[in-house]
Amino acid sequence: MKYAQDRNASGEILRLLIQKMAAQPAAFTPPNYAVWYEFATGINPALTEAMSKLLDGGQKLDDEAIDKLYAKFVSECNVDDERILREDVQKLLGKIAGFTAETNKQASEFGNNLQVYGDTLKQNLDASKLGALISNMADDTDKMRGSMNNLQTELEASRQQVEKLHKELESARGEALIDPLTGILNRRGFEGKAQQIFADKASVEKGLCLLMLDIDHFKKINDTYGHLFGDKVICGIAAAIKSKIKGQDAVARLGGEEFAVLLPETAVAGAHAVAEQIRSSIERGKIRRLDTQEQIGGITISIGVSIYAAGSNITELLDQADKALYVSKEGGRNRVSVYGQS
Repeated sequence: MKYAQDRNASGEILRLLIQKMAAQPAAFTPPNYAVWYEFATGINPALTEAMSKLLDGGQKLDDEAIDKLYAKFVSECNVDDERILREDVQKLLGKIAGFTAETNKQASEFGNNLQVYGDTLKQNLDASKLGALISNMADDTDKMRGSMNNLQTELEASRQQVEKLHKELESARGEALIDPLTGILNRRGFEGKAQQIFADKASVEKGLCLLMLDIDHFKKINDTYGHLFGDKVICGIAAAIKSKIKGQDAVARLGGEEFAVLLPETAVAGAHAVAEQIRSSIERGKIRRLDTQEQIGGITISIGVSIYAAGSNITELLDQADKALYVSKEGGRNRVSVYGQS
């Protein structure tokens, strides 16, 4: 879903990237290639923005720089979280192995003792010797039972620990799919949600539309009021979008001031209506500056709408919505345009 290029296109990308990677000091590793691949294809806007700043500033991309880019923009899970979880799992496995080995040792000794007791019982034993034998057998049986109980207790504790580690891993992965500024999905999370929606054929057949939204003149907003206010604008618009969609819809910040909304079971008329509701609510809204407490209004967005056609995928829908968004921008901004419609 994410890497949608065919064999010929990916071959061209490979030839291009080998030249670019060779000009940098980082080793030819899979993470290095993944970073350059997502940068070159433009499928990861946040990575493209960060990497462009580094390259434009003349910074050489060594292994350390690539590792940071990969961890922040490409990896599905935070590297530090992965390392800690992996260490915890290794400790847990070592602990289980230790208890299992000790129990196996005691079981082996118990089996040997039983063999000795069996051989002894073949002899003619008087009552006192038989009593002593039975007493020893009872003691060994109690020890073995205690060892098995301890193992069972440790295994249960280990099972609970495994469940805890699993939840921590799922939480770490979930955080990697969320845009930290707005709390909505990031591009990776959006693509995963889209994959789930596209897999529901019955739902897709009822209609599927995608909205691409972009804040008008966002650079001017940042230049005039500062980046902190710009971040507040982004958060406010994310909240406004969320307030206008249903539970099964997916909203994401694709990067910078660009958002996307996937609307399953929605025809084009419904998608256009949702887009207009979002656009008009943002146009009417005001956001308070943090420094002067001044209420700033007049912020607008442009929207492009694309419509699912049989056989299309999320990449095609995004591309079509982006083209419709361009029409809205060229038409004066603060408006909604539908791909393929005048």
